[in-house]
Amino acid sequence: MGTLRAYIIAALFLCVTTSLVVLGFFRIAPTHISTSAPFVRAAVSPPSAEVKAYLAKSSGFQSLVSFTERGFEPMTVTIQKGETIRFINNSEHDLWIASTGDSGAVYPGTGHECGQSAFDTCKSLKKGEFWEFTFKSVGTWSYHDNLNLERMGIVVVK
Repeated sequence: MGTLRAYIIAALFLCVTTSLVVLGFFRIAPTHISTSAPFVRAAVSPPSAEVKAYLAKSSGFQSLVSFTERGFEPMTVTIQKGETIRFINNSEHDLWIASTGDSGAVYPGTGHECGQSAFDTCKSLKKGEFWEFTFKSVGTWSYHDNLNLERMGIVVVK
């Protein structure tokens, strides 16, 4: 009797499922597949002379921070003393990275005429441009986008 009941339930399930498919509640296959749409390739402009020169003197980086429409990603990076982070602007807006001191102190060293810290791009980065900074001081260093102070990040140097 238990087996007969299982067969009846399975048959009912199959009938209901088949009916729903026939009525269009579940789509088994797409009704239309377009094969005429061309493949679109995004145009990538060659690097500027400034970027080529910067790449030529770059010694590499150990971490990457991407600036997007959501802010700095990742927001917190932990590295070792002497390591380099590449900050790249992947947003539609200009980016100006600068140490803030929100974590307790501004990153030491000036070395620039533009700000209070060596950890400062001293100019805005356009979409696709990057800047590398080697952290030589241990500590927790906060920074922000000088053009949008709500966009912040933290670098922890051990």
